[in-house]
Amino acid sequence: MKAWAWVVVPALLLAGCQKKAEQPAKRATIHEVMKEEVDKRADDVWAVGNKHMSEDAGMNGATMTEADWKKLAAAATSLHDAALDLASLPEPLTVVKPGAKIAYEDTDWGDKATAVQHNVDQDSQGLRDLANALAKHGADIATAANNHDAATAGKLINELDGVCESCHVKYWYPSQKALIDQIRKSSGTDPST
Repeated sequence: MKAWAWVVVPALLLAGCQKKAEQPAKRATIHEVMKEEVDKRADDVWAVGNKHMSEDAGMNGATMTEADWKKLAAAATSLHDAALDLASLPEPLTVVKPGAKIAYEDTDWGDKATAVQHNVDQDSQGLRDLANALAKHGADIATAANNHDAATAGKLINELDGVCESCHVKYWYPSQKALIDQIRKSSGTDPST
């Protein structure tokens, strides 16, 4: 056998045994990450918090078992990770796939996906910053759970809705901002916190 064959034949065999190049992962949209990751993880955190809510809307640590604390820590860590997934979506950020609709888009009071996309396009870094703030909030809940700190965990769980709404009212349904501002002004309370 010629010397070049000792190099070429094994190289051809090796190339033939290689796996086909994997297809790139389908590009996720903001809506998909929110619906399939962030929202589900936040619901898991709230489920534990609601089950152990105290009279003053805090967390009743006396009713929490070791399994409950672990469940809360895991849910909050998962929320943290989901928020980081949202923050790290590649540019350009896409709200929904073509032809897909967002919740309440077909109502009189809902915002259209095209309007949400416009809001995101205007300040995609702001959305990333808010997603990172949500990730930090999730990590703080997990720390409180790992420390069995019911007072801090309860406070943070109560604040979670406001953290979510700070992004939603800016990007997802800004048409409702005027209503929220009206409620704030007339009642002196903030329905987004």
